[in-house]
Amino acid sequence: MRARGVRLLVLTLLVAIGACGSPASATVAYGGIRDQSAAAFVAADLGGFTAEAGLTWSPTWATSGTVILQGLVSGDFDVATLGPAQLYGALRNGACARVLRPTQGAAYGVVARPGLRLDTTRPYPGVLTQLRGKTVGVPARGAAQELVLRSLLTDAGLNPDTDVTWVAIGAGPAAVTAFTSGQVDAAMSYPQLEMNLRAGFDKLVDLAGPESPLGAFWQSVAVANCDWADKNHETVLKLCHALNQGFQELARNPDAGPRAFVHLGLAPDLDQARTVWQKHRYPVVTVPPLTEENWDHQAKFAAGATAPDFSEHVVDGCATA
Repeated sequence: MRARGVRLLVLTLLVAIGACGSPASATVAYGGIRDQSAAAFVAADLGGFTAEAGLTWSPTWATSGTVILQGLVSGDFDVATLGPAQLYGALRNGACARVLRPTQGAAYGVVARPGLRLDTTRPYPGVLTQLRGKTVGVPARGAAQELVLRSLLTDAGLNPDTDVTWVAIGAGPAAVTAFTSGQVDAAMSYPQLEMNLRAGFDKLVDLAGPESPLGAFWQSVAVANCDWADKNHETVLKLCHALNQGFQELARNPDAGPRAFVHLGLAPDLDQARTVWQKHRYPVVTVPPLTEENWDHQAKFAAGATAPDFSEHVVDGCATA
């Protein structure tokens, strides 16, 4: 009996020692919207890259960038995806955040109700002069979409404050209803809105890709809470490495994007997701790189003349981890 007890004690000690030597999985609380901006995070998780890094990715899905920003700054989220315009405004107002890398290039568009019979063949920026006197829908007043479209309307010689009427139409089903019912004449579109509208719109300007009027535009960037990032630098770089692997998976694996879209609820099944992915993959797999020049470029579409200091807010080495 004594020998058996000794063996059990030794076994218990060995198990305990083994557990102490095994790295514990670090949970990363993420805040985002179920759209393309999260595709690489999902691809990293489904591909096992976050697990290989010893991380557990724990997403919370929201419908408002304001809610996500508040959660990030308060520490409810360790990491989130935000539009640069909203992020730059928050940084200028004293908020603290650490930028990891851009997660999506330009995927916007400007669409109008087909019943208006606007001329979609006119070149940019003149095509937008047809919006004079029209109502324009955006998810929320002051949101990134409005800030971007204000810049485009200014390029067209319009006064964004007096020549159009802005209407907050929300996102998802509410935005679709507002557009199809005629509550607004035009809207700043994004892939999910166009998917739900299907062919029921005229596209005045296609803003997808770096060759569009937006240039090297980031529609979203991955951002970390300051306190979490500063205290967990090694974990941050592990997450960056997993996220970069997720982007590589989206580019090389034909089914990685469709699987991510199904997981995000952007398509009901893999077959339909493949079609949607082929149409909307470009801004996700071709993201303008994180450089100081591109960082400064985003300020053109934000409320403010200059970008926040690049070296102060960007995590060095994340984009190449």
